[in-house]
Amino acid sequence: MSSLKNHRFEFAVVLMGGLGLAGIAGYINTLIIALGAPPVTHLTGTISRWSSDVGRGDMIDAQLVAGLVVAFILGAICSGIIIGSSTLHIGRRYGLAILIEAGLLSLAAFFIDQSLITGAMFAAGAAGLQNAMAASYRSLIIRTTHLTGVITDLGFQMGQFISGHQRLGWEFVLLASILFAFVTGGILGVTSAQQLGSDGLWIPAGVLGIAGFGYFLTRTVLRMRG
Repeated sequence: MSSLKNHRFEFAVVLMGGLGLAGIAGYINTLIIALGAPPVTHLTGTISRWSSDVGRGDMIDAQLVAGLVVAFILGAICSGIIIGSSTLHIGRRYGLAILIEAGLLSLAAFFIDQSLITGAMFAAGAAGLQNAMAASYRSLIIRTTHLTGVITDLGFQMGQFISGHQRLGWEFVLLASILFAFVTGGILGVTSAQQLGSDGLWIPAGVLGIAGFGYFLTRTVLRMRG
């Protein structure tokens, strides 16, 4: 029974964390796009734009877009250094990673009015760090800053369900929740851009700062008691 309770608690934490992070990613991406920059939470479209720039000989835009790609990769590298494993496990240094992400978003909010691409690069670094924080939970691959894999897995599981090969379980609930949160965050992000402009970036920075500090304190207290 204790093991079942632990699994339920762990899933609840993963679900809430996934909802929060996916919502923030959706929010950041649409806000940045509304301000005139390329998407920052995923790289497929960004790299295609870079390829197109190189093909047309537009090296100025190609250099700007390449900056976003490098920033995203550097964020993922930072996550790997801090956390050390892509397998989600409550107790790892996620609090520190989230605090750094909050700091990067704060820098994005501070610089973006002076330089759109500089602000977007800080936001891309934050997204890369977030996306690499937890790549897998049990047998499920989890990404919170883009939806291609999420929607692919949802479609595959629905196909299995329709054919009678598998029931829809916790994996479906988690993936569907991430999809819903990302879309909802995106709606809030573009609304925030219309009303607050670049100042809307301070909202996710503040939320992540509070969440990261709270996780950090909780982890510290649990370690002291253990």
